Amino acid sequence: MADPTTESPQPDAAPDAARSVALKSIEFRSDHGLLKDCKGESGWKNAGDPCPQPEWTPRHAAPLSISMGRHLVIRIGLESTNGAGAAPTSIRAAGPAGLSFESRSLAAGGGPLDLASSRTIARRIQKFHLDLSWSAGGGAAVSPSRTSNAVYVTMGRPLTDRQHVWQEDGVTLKRMDRAVSWIEPLNTLDPHEIVYGLLSRFPIYTLKPSPRVPRRYHHPTYLNDEGGAWAMSDYVEETGECQAIVRLVRGMLRQLGIPGRTRMIVVWGDPNVEGGRRTLSADLEQHPWAGLDVTRTVGDRVWRAALVDGPVEEGRTYPASHTRMPDGTLSPGLNRYEACLEFSHGGRTRYYAGGAGVFDSLEPILGVFWGLIWFSSAPNDGYRVEQIVTTYRRGGWA
Repeated sequence: MADPTTESPQPDAAPDAARSVALKSIEFRSDHGLLKDCKGESGWKNAGDPCPQPEWTPRHAAPLSISMGRHLVIRIGLESTNGAGAAPTSIRAAGPAGLSFESRSLAAGGGPLDLASSRTIARRIQKFHLDLSWSAGGGAAVSPSRTSNAVYVTMGRPLTDRQHVWQEDGVTLKRMDRAVSWIEPLNTLDPHEIVYGLLSRFPIYTLKPSPRVPRRYHHPTYLNDEGGAWAMSDYVEETGECQAIVRLVRGMLRQLGIPGRTRMIVVWGDPNVEGGRRTLSADLEQHPWAGLDVTRTVGDRVWRAALVDGPVEEGRTYPASHTRMPDGTLSPGLNRYEACLEFSHGGRTRYYAGGAGVFDSLEPILGVFWGLIWFSSAPNDGYRVEQIVTTYRRGGWA
């Protein structure tokens, strides 16, 4: 009988480190689920396929958007590579800014598992990369050990209820990325400060088309089927009409769920109403033809009324609005109205005029113009000043 101390040794059980689990998918359950066109094929249009869900698989990593102050909730798909009995009993992911996910128990054989982040997303508008390092209990390996997704943090759920009416409504990756990149540096959650910061990018407006802007965008009106005023954010130095500036700002506010009530208000004067000294206004989207549209016939000439944004002289002829003149200055522009964003939040209403300033009431907005005139047409889209009806000053009239 052989000595038991000389028997051939039996193989040891496989160490815990040999156990492994495959990460098959990550679905972000707290995501808004609104992002489209992650392939970037639709330009500024509100178009394209929804971004993939689940947002992470071994083949792709899609971006997501979530409201600040919320927990990230994920559903992970797992697969044990060593059979049901070899599955680890826990899994953990460590991320940036103290964000982590952990489950202390796993069903045998793996399978979908819902996890909530250990803390909420910081209360600030931002873009960050959710880089997660994965580990499993008992020293088991997780494959892959690292995943990453781009996360856009908004102030609230994006507003999309007018996307079939307004070109600027609707959530796409390109729009979300641009809105966050403009608003994140403002480092504020005060909605009025956000509106002011966005308007400050356009200190002036223009009425003259720029050859630098592709024709399909219809500069300076940006009235198009290519995403409306969103394209203006690519051509900031070329600016645009006041109404286009307002539409872009409103689109960005709605893209990031910034709270507050918005209306697009237009302001003008009329020679036949108190000699042009009374401030007239209307909601442009309820009254799309609002604004100055008054004519009179004097002799054999047709005079038209217009608000002019620079000094003019009676009897002088000027080239088309905002055309460079021989002395290097621009010809005064003729306007039907001044468009502004009426924005209300926190019990306060302010009027943010596109390229012309901020006001606490409508009345002084006429002061962004030099005056109100009668003019007649001249060659090459020029105009002749027939009569100066009145001149304005900010906060009152001359």
